[in-house]
Amino acid sequence: MNPTRRQLCAASAALLSPAGLLAQTAAAPLSIGLAPFLTTSALLSAFRPLREHLARQMQQPVELYTARDFVEQLKQTRAGAYDISYLPSHLAGLAISDWGFQPLAGTLSRTPVLLLVRAQGGLRSTAELRGRKIGSLGQLSLSAAVGTLWLRQHQLQPGRDVQLLPQTSINSAMISLERGDVDAVLATRNQLDMLPSHGFGGHSAMAELGDIEAPIFVAQPRLAPERVARLREAMLAFVPDPSRAGTVGNTLLYRVDAAVLKRLALLREIALEQLRDAGASGGNASAR
Repeated sequence: MNPTRRQLCAASAALLSPAGLLAQTAAAPLSIGLAPFLTTSALLSAFRPLREHLARQMQQPVELYTARDFVEQLKQTRAGAYDISYLPSHLAGLAISDWGFQPLAGTLSRTPVLLLVRAQGGLRSTAELRGRKIGSLGQLSLSAAVGTLWLRQHQLQPGRDVQLLPQTSINSAMISLERGDVDAVLATRNQLDMLPSHGFGGHSAMAELGDIEAPIFVAQPRLAPERVARLREAMLAFVPDPSRAGTVGNTLLYRVDAAVLKRLALLREIALEQLRDAGASGGNASAR
């Protein structure tokens, strides 16, 4: 993981700890690795209520981490850097089925993937995408996978007919769109809802590509079943703030049951294909 960003996450998380909690417990911090779809500061802010809830429920400090991209986050996850990982649903499903990770909780059962363009002077038809640049969260992003499939269905081959340009966050992607550095952006409705209310209004949705399951929390294989059960119940007890928008950081979490696992299994091949394209190993390899 990028050392600077990791240290920033840890330092910021410590500053946001509930008053007096660290003085009340000598327990080792519970570490959570967050999928890097927002800027670091935005991620910390979005998941602060859940972090504080878990700290109270588990009676131990909780630290939030992220990575420079999804490939690095998955690398750190498989290396055991975090007790809990918040992964895109297709990667969470693979972690559970192939790598021995334990399901904890889901966030949103569905959020649409959108193809966004500039509201003023932007593209208006699928045909106009040919030869253009599309920003996305890059390798291992489920929204990028959905976008790639959609483009192929419309006879637009990424790398030949259109360019997919990886962005460090949705914040950065929307700024690139406004500046004209890219002509369109792949994003989910949830990701847009988590952006600051000011400064990101100059876009419109040219197409809705379909719904995906939002990221899911999974626990490292090394955690004892009893501890995982406690963590799961603590997460399911989280109460969102009704005055805030319903997003992955502010929603009732749901149990990852057999029906959810069946949905995730359908995404396994997408995850494996992305891992192969990214040069990362997949399949039934050990998590460590």
